[in-house]
Amino acid sequence: MIIDFHTHVFPEKLAARAVENMGRQVHLTPCTDGTIACTEKLMKEQGVDQFVALNIAVSPRTQAHVNEFAVETAGTHPAFGSVHPDSPDALAALDALAAAGIKGVKFHNEYQNFFVDDEKAFPLYEKIEKLHLAAVFHGGYDPGFPPPVKASPERCARVAATFPKAKFIFAHLGGLAMPDDAVKYLKNTAALIDTAYMAGAYTPADAERVIKEFGADRVLFGSDCPWDTPANTLAFLKKLHLSEEETEKILFKNALKILA
Repeated sequence: MIIDFHTHVFPEKLAARAVENMGRQVHLTPCTDGTIACTEKLMKEQGVDQFVALNIAVSPRTQAHVNEFAVETAGTHPAFGSVHPDSPDALAALDALAAAGIKGVKFHNEYQNFFVDDEKAFPLYEKIEKLHLAAVFHGGYDPGFPPPVKASPERCARVAATFPKAKFIFAHLGGLAMPDDAVKYLKNTAALIDTAYMAGAYTPADAERVIKEFGADRVLFGSDCPWDTPANTLAFLKKLHLSEEETEKILFKNALKILA
C-alpha cells in the first residue's frame, strides 16, 4: 500500500491558472494540471492507493473558499484545510474543519507571509493541539521566495517545543535543502517529517541520514505532486538502505495513524 501524504489540487476552474503561476514562481514544470481528476489518474498509474490533498489559505480572504474546497474534496480523498493567522475567523474555522471530519491543516509560511514562530499564530497551534488535528508546514527553503526562510528548522523547533503534544509535520525532510539544520534542531522534538520533493533537493546520502536520525516512525511518504511524482519519489526512496519494516512505515503505516 502507498499513501501520498503531500499533494496539491485545486478547484477545476482555478487549477490551470494556479499551477501555471506557481510553476513560474518556483521554476518547475508541473506533472499534472492541478485538477483532482488528473491527479487521480497519475496516482492510479503510479500505484498510489490514496493521496492527501493539502490546501493553503494564502490570505485571510481565501480561507473560507479553501476550506469549502477541502471539505468537498474529503468526500473522495483525505484533504487538509488551512487557516491564516491574520484571519479573525481562523479559530472558528478550525472548529468547523474538525466538526466536518477534516484531519488536519496546511501552513505555508512563505505564501502566507508569517514566520512560523510568530506568537500571533500560537492561538491557532494551541487550538490545533486541543482538537487533535495534524498540521503540515512547508519546512525550509522555497525557491520561489527570497530569504530569510520563514519556516527554518530552528524556528520550527521552537514551535514544536512550545506545543509538544501537537501533531506537527514539517515537510521536505524537515527543511528543504537544509538537512543539517533539520537534524540539529528537529531530531529531538516530537515532530514528524515527510519526503516531499526529496528526490529534487537531496542526495541519497543526505536523505538517508535525515530519515535514520529521525527514525522511520516519524517519516511520511509524500511526493509534492504536481512538483514531483510519486514514482520518482518511490524510486529515490528505494536507493536508500531501509528495511522492509521501515519502508512500510514510511509508505503507509504512519499515515494511517494520522488519518484514522
